[in-house]
Amino acid sequence: MRENSNPFLIFSVIIISVFILFTILDYNKWIFPLGLFFGCLVFYSFLSSTKFSNRKYTNEVLSQEIQKEIQETYDTKFTYRVVKGLLNILPSAYLMLDRSGRITFINSEAISLIPDANLGAHISTFFRSPSFLEAIEDAINNDTRKTLKFEVQSPQFRQLEANIFFISSSKLSNNFNDIFIKLSDMSENIRVEKMRTDFVANASHELRTPLSSIIGYLETLKGNAKNDESAKELFIGLMSKQAKKMDRLIEDLMSLSRLEIQENNPITADCLLQDIIDEIVNNLKPFAKKYNVSVNNKISKNFKSVKGDEGQLRQLYSNLIENGIKYSGKGSKVTISETQEKIKNMVGIEVKDDGKGIAPEYINRLTERFFRANSNKELEKEGTGLGLSIVKHILVRHNGRLQIESSIGKGSRFITWFPKKVKGKK
Repeated sequence: MRENSNPFLIFSVIIISVFILFTILDYNKWIFPLGLFFGCLVFYSFLSSTKFSNRKYTNEVLSQEIQKEIQETYDTKFTYRVVKGLLNILPSAYLMLDRSGRITFINSEAISLIPDANLGAHISTFFRSPSFLEAIEDAINNDTRKTLKFEVQSPQFRQLEANIFFISSSKLSNNFNDIFIKLSDMSENIRVEKMRTDFVANASHELRTPLSSIIGYLETLKGNAKNDESAKELFIGLMSKQAKKMDRLIEDLMSLSRLEIQENNPITADCLLQDIIDEIVNNLKPFAKKYNVSVNNKISKNFKSVKGDEGQLRQLYSNLIENGIKYSGKGSKVTISETQEKIKNMVGIEVKDDGKGIAPEYINRLTERFFRANSNKELEKEGTGLGLSIVKHILVRHNGRLQIESSIGKGSRFITWFPKKVKGKK
């Protein structure tokens, strides 16, 4: 300020001095006030320009501060848009909460877990788990990362895993301080693990039962029935029956294992279902006669071939037709025919009986391993409980599906659907 004022001050003094000199030298009397006026005017101009410069400088600083705030706000909003865009395309469920615990963002995967969630609502509205809410509160207060598992009961029971974290970066605005929550549904893993455990337990039980019978018969033959020829013949027959049951069970377990290994292998061969079913019906005639059941194959000779593994399709229809013979009851009929129902780009074959039928509460469980809906203990002993599970796996490999319809006293229909062959492709 002082350095800038010196030239103006000197210039003003010079002007005033010149006009004083003119006055002393008897120039006109008005010369002095005019010189004083011009000198003051020059100095005032300097002061005004300094104030203006200071004001301009102040305005520029203020403008820069405002621009900085605008840029930070824009950066925050842009960051939100980028983060939300990324979270929307990720295959996991993500939520964002503000520091008060209210939802600021929810992606589509998370909506499938909590369909009633809406923006602005507090997280406690949808989750009542104390451990989960405490973990969120701790993360908000201490900026700590938390991982925990918790259960929800509504709308259905789920086992969830939550990963609670926040993003901290010097490049981000202080306004960007949302809490992130990644939710993982562990229910399916638990269900699969339970199925695996049940499968091992059931397989062990199914193998242990006939094995225990064989061991018991052998001990009897070595003891009291050692010299009893009629008892020997009886027990050897029983042991043979139990051994065959174990053999069937092991074969079915191996079939399931092979199907799981081959599930993604492509199928290129063509199969004529009419010929395969004809062969099965002929082979099962003695079996059908034993149960006093008639079996008819009504599939047309003109029925088009399907892409399929012949061995697996033979196993599929053997299981379905055998089940129809065993469970329909004496004097009933089992008919194999083309279904009259239509599904786009699919062809269907149905195995129908007019027997006792199946209770509706059991239908959805029929393809579970070792599940049996029949109350006849003798029939249960003859089967392995894996037949329909094998059928389902075979159809999965063939890109098909199984449709089951049944009513008590009105019989059952098992419809197998296969994709139609695409014209021009072999």
